[in-house]
Formats: sequence, structure tokens, C-alpha cells
Amino acid sequence: MDMHAIAGAVVLLILAAVSAYRDALRNDPLARRSTHPVLFPQVEEQE
Repeated sequence: MDMHAIAGAVVLLILAAVSAYRDALRNDPLARRSTHPVLFPQVEEQE
């Protein structure tokens, strides 16, 4: 296996990992709440 094939495989793995990470962040309701405070206003507890 030459160096170009190894480098290509590494780049594809990095792109797949970044894509999966972004997809996980997009589907996480806790991350969505913190990134869009207008859509999910924080409820303050009253004493």
C-alpha cells in the first residue's frame, strides 16, 4: 500500500468522523437548547 492510498483513507475516515459528530450534535436536544435560546427559552424556577 503506497502513501497516497493511506493518506486518502485517513482523510475519508476524518471526514466520516466529522460528519457523524455534526449529525450527533444536530440531533441532541440539549445542544439544540443551548444553541437556540429563542426557540427553547430557559425556565427559571420560582422560590
